[in-house]
Order: sequence, then structure tokens, then C-alpha cells
Amino acid sequence: MIGFIGRLCLFILIMQSGAVQAADDQLRMITATGRAVISHSDALNEAKNAALEDALYLAALSGGAKIDGFSSVQADTALDDYFVVRPSSEILDYNIVDEMHDDQHYQVTVQAAVGSVERDGCQNRMLGHISMFAPSYSLTRHVPGWLSTKPQLMVRALYDQMAAQPELTLTNYAGTKLDVGTLLKDARYDYQTLTSSRPHVADGDFAFTTEISFSVARIDKGLHQQHFLDATITSYLYSGSRYQKLGDVTHSGRIKTGGTSISQTISTLAAPKRSDIQEALLQLVDTHANALSQTMLCLPLSATMTQRDDGLHVTIGARQGLGPNHLAVVSGQMTPWTILRVIKSDADGATLMPLNRQRNLAELNGQTVTFLEFN
Repeated sequence: MIGFIGRLCLFILIMQSGAVQAADDQLRMITATGRAVISHSDALNEAKNAALEDALYLAALSGGAKIDGFSSVQADTALDDYFVVRPSSEILDYNIVDEMHDDQHYQVTVQAAVGSVERDGCQNRMLGHISMFAPSYSLTRHVPGWLSTKPQLMVRALYDQMAAQPELTLTNYAGTKLDVGTLLKDARYDYQTLTSSRPHVADGDFAFTTEISFSVARIDKGLHQQHFLDATITSYLYSGSRYQKLGDVTHSGRIKTGGTSISQTISTLAAPKRSDIQEALLQLVDTHANALSQTMLCLPLSATMTQRDDGLHVTIGARQGLGPNHLAVVSGQMTPWTILRVIKSDADGATLMPLNRQRNLAELNGQTVTFLEFN
């Protein structure tokens, strides 16, 4: 058994130093070449299929390998060691980029998408465009009067912090309510749109509207009663020109505002300063702004593809960070995944082609494509 372990360790070291590497979950493009012997003149297609199978196996192996081993004792008590090498990664899609043959061998080179598609992960985009619409406020009647202007202060702070994010381009539509029905109304029959400009969010961009609510809480501590402000800030996220609702980001905080006791002097001395309460509210805004910007930059970019003569067109482009060779994916009925690549882009659009050029573009027309992680 010692011989088996030693040989297994040596084999693993050799494999790690060669083409086979540790598998990871990230989708990678692998180029691999397979070869097969042409056994006779009528076996050309058979050799081609064997070479293709060999190339795909090597491509999958390049994404990671599982190595199993065992020993067997022969009749003469000799100990034989065996190794089984299996790919640990999955080929999602591939394209034959070259094939050639002579009288004896057939050779096929493929480019394969190897790994897994993490559609729920963070996209890590380096830039984004986001529009801020009119906020809303909700205050219960027991909130102290001096706090009634703080929600407006919090919204201004939120806008300033979002605008200061270097990855974001922020548009201020704070004077317009984010009413999806109104924003999508046919402009030809909308008097307000005809007499003034209507906010516009492009495909691939995002919008949000923020709601701030204040309420009070009182907790009895024997002869002493503590007063608190419960503050909640929620931003609702929307995507693209159709204002598709994506979810929300919410943060809440409980801030001590004072209290009452048998001694008015003690109550006054124990009460926090108004400046400290305001600072606590701004800290809540700071936390919310960071989470909101991170959420927006993590959200996946999706678009509907339209077939054109030169490929499949989407209305998301360099403005959103797309460039040539960026990968995208479509989940289909015929195949689990179809991988596409951006072949050209400008500020407002991009053209894609399937990795497998044998795919019928008409089958992909009208389908929703999701762009993969931005590196």
C-alpha cells in the first residue's frame, strides 16, 4: 500500500504541474485539441467524432480533475496500482474552431465554455447608471416636532453619498414620483409629457425610490421611562426602461431620544444631544448608501435579443461596461445553456454571436440573455 500512496502522490504532483488544474466555479474558456486514428478509409466520420470527444474530454479535464486510485493483488502476489482520472467540471457549450486530417489521423480543436453559471452571484460591475426618484416620508404623530425635518436631511445625504461613489453615475429625478404606470404611458396622449420632459431610464440602467419612516417607542424601567426613535430607510430598486421591480434594500435603527423620571433634572441631563441623534441618523444613511450601491453593482444585466443581419442585438453596450468578448448566457429548452460572446459594442448597444456558430439565430431571437460576471 505504501507503493500505491507514493505513486498516487507523484501522479497528483505531475497532474498539477501540467494541464489539469484545480477546478473552480468560474466559467472559463478553454481551447483543446483532440486526435484520433483513422482506422480505414471509410471511417473518416468515426475518427472525427472520436477526435471531437477527445478534445472535449481534455477541455473538461483542464477545468479540474477527480483522481481515484486503487490497488489489486495479482495471482503471483504482485501489487498493481490503478488510477482513474475524471473531469470535475462541466462543458456548457463549445465551438469547433479547427479540424484537419491526413491519411492516418484526424485532429479537432475546440473552444469550450467550462465551469458553471452562477446567475445569482455578484456581477462585480465597475460602473453603473442609476436614477433617484422622489422619496416618501412616514412619521407617526408622537415623533418630536424637531425631528420632522430630518427625513429630508437624510435623503439629501443619501443623494450626496450615492453621487460621490466613483463607480456610479447618478441622475436626480427627485421631483418625479416613480409611478410605473405613469412613466410607461404613451407619451402621445400624456399632456404632462408633451409640455415637459419625462424621466427616462435606459435598458441596463437602474432606478430607485426611497421611503423613510419614523416612529417612537417607550420602554418602562421601573420609575424611569426611556424614549426611542425607530427609523427605517427603504429603497426600492427598478431596472431598465420597463421599470422592472427588483426588490428593496432596508436598514433600521433604534436611537435613544431621552426619557422621563421622578427628577426632571436627571431626565434633562441624561437626554442625548440633538446633534448626536442626527449623527446616528446620518450613520444609518451611510450604511444604507453603501449597501444600495453594492447591491446595484451586483445586480445582473439582462436584455432581450433581436436578430439582425450581423448577429443578435441588445440595447446594452459600452455605457454599461460591455466590450468585445464579454460572455453571456441563455437558458434554453433544447440545450440547458447557450453561451454567447459580444463581438462588437458601442455606447448604447452590443451585438452577440453564439459560441457555437451552428446555432440558429432565429431560435435565439426574442430570448433574454444575461451577461456573466464583470472581471
